[in-house]
Amino acid sequence: MWLYLGVLIHFLCWEHCSSDRFILSAVTSFASLNKVSSIAAFVCQQKDAALFYKTLSDEGIPMSVFLPGQTLSESLLLKTECYRLAVIVDVACDGSVQFMAEASKKKHFSSLHHWLLLPISEEPSAPNNNALSSESLMRALEPLDLVLDSHVTLAIPEPDQVLLQDVYRLVSGQNLTVTSPRHWSPGQVWPTGPRRDNYGGVQIKTAVIVVGDPWEHFFDMRYKHLNTLSKNNYALMAYVSEMLNFRMNLTMSETWGFPVNETNNYTGIVGLMQRGEVEIGAAGLLIKETRMDMVDYAGEIVTFRGAFMFLKPSLSEVSIIYYLPFSKTVWITFTLIVVILTVGQELSNRLHRNVNKSESNEPTEWSEAILNSIGIVCEQGLSSPPENVSSRIVFLCLLMLSVFVLTSYSAIIVSLLQTSSDSIDTLTDLMDSAFHLSMEDISYNTNYVNDTIDPVIQRLFKEKLYAQPYKQAFTTQKVGVEKIRTGLNAFHGDAGAYKVMSDTFEEYDKCRLKEIKMYSTDKLAFPVRKGSPYREHITQRARWLREIGLVGREYKRWFYQKPKCDSNSQGFVSVRILDFYPVLFILLFGIICAIGIFVAEVLYNSVGGVRWWSRIRCSLRHVSEQKYLR
Repeated sequence: MWLYLGVLIHFLCWEHCSSDRFILSAVTSFASLNKVSSIAAFVCQQKDAALFYKTLSDEGIPMSVFLPGQTLSESLLLKTECYRLAVIVDVACDGSVQFMAEASKKKHFSSLHHWLLLPISEEPSAPNNNALSSESLMRALEPLDLVLDSHVTLAIPEPDQVLLQDVYRLVSGQNLTVTSPRHWSPGQVWPTGPRRDNYGGVQIKTAVIVVGDPWEHFFDMRYKHLNTLSKNNYALMAYVSEMLNFRMNLTMSETWGFPVNETNNYTGIVGLMQRGEVEIGAAGLLIKETRMDMVDYAGEIVTFRGAFMFLKPSLSEVSIIYYLPFSKTVWITFTLIVVILTVGQELSNRLHRNVNKSESNEPTEWSEAILNSIGIVCEQGLSSPPENVSSRIVFLCLLMLSVFVLTSYSAIIVSLLQTSSDSIDTLTDLMDSAFHLSMEDISYNTNYVNDTIDPVIQRLFKEKLYAQPYKQAFTTQKVGVEKIRTGLNAFHGDAGAYKVMSDTFEEYDKCRLKEIKMYSTDKLAFPVRKGSPYREHITQRARWLREIGLVGREYKRWFYQKPKCDSNSQGFVSVRILDFYPVLFILLFGIICAIGIFVAEVLYNSVGGVRWWSRIRCSLRHVSEQKYLR
């Protein structure tokens, strides 16, 4: 009898130890598949906790245990922000349902928490209780917040294997989705769960931007230049909804989302997500640090093409072109040669007069020689051409030099009058120029000054935009593009302005078109509610759209492309006052000097200055003749 009792006790102990090894093997395989950094367990008895500690410490996995009745908060036990945490729950314990309910309230059914629910305290050889416990467990899980990206696996032990099913909810308010069963046996790799990228046609609350164009025109290609960015992004989200098999329950908004009176409350799409009214956005939002706490971004889609557009100004509008034809070295060389030839010609004339005194040649002054040289350079000729051969040779050399220089100078000036300037390359260059700035009257432009800390952009708004009346600084694309054609005006718009340019610009204007970007980032991404379970799936599909070229295809379909420069020939161009006003200043200066000298001569002659000056000249001439005779 005692022998029979010993054998029975040994058999029960072996069976219980075998069950423990079965459970621990399942937990170890589960942790290995999900690559968790630590494990938290809710078990019924202290001996189970000790067994978990011993086994998992041998595997090098940190372990923490929560027992029923402990005062330790489950929030501290399950807190994780940057690493994966496995949570093992013994659903056979009386407090397990309450433990999971508290975890649900604290949002611990997240993508970083991997839950494994199994009856550790029950024997795997009781199949009659499994169905009942499974049904009871499903009723307990129904009120929990098991979102799409949560990881909750229900494990039902059987005699020689474990039945596994994942539990999640596609949309808040709907019934739980239970995956088809899969099996695991000791020694096998833990099987991965089925994919969750088929939403089964559920409706997801989606925000869309409708501004500047009614919803009735949203899909009419005749109006694709209006609200183009929103239409393109909606088309891309439509592809995503088809791939994930969900329908968009649309909520329309007129703005993307900006702070209200410098508070943390936002308008537009960001505000809708902040209040939980929508889940995703069929629109592209600029990736800004100020929005990171309000929404998540689900993959980059298109590039924002907004920029200051203007026609490159002509050289005469930004600089004085009359000293540009030649370099400083050429100007200095030409001046020195003219001086040398002028001195040589005058010396030749004086030497000829001294040698041939019998000829009646009137002496000349240096001032007259200088005026003669200026007349030759300007191709005005001389009042009395030189008579001796040497002076004529010098005269011909100076005349030929002047002809070649003046011809080259005139040709280059004509070319410069038709040449555009490339001196404006940055926002600072644009602000320091004579350009008048304006922007498209749309919320992301008017509010950008509140989002940036760039001093250059803040200065641009304060000095160039806010200094004007609002309707002049912020206007429509049509008015802004028309301003570009009429003078020194720069307009900040997006690709929608290209349509107006294609219709109104001349061919030469298209070749002069230049752009300078203002936004520090030009990447647009789909916004989703902060912590949304759909973020990962939408991000994957958005990247896939970019990789296969659908993003580029839709971009070319919706956006007008920048007008191409087919011919840079300007044709006939009328010269403006602005082009030669420096010459008018020189003429005005000469007139003023001539009048001043004329007045001085009249005053000089009226007080007998002529006689006084004649005496001085005669005295100087007499002295020079005496020196010559000696």
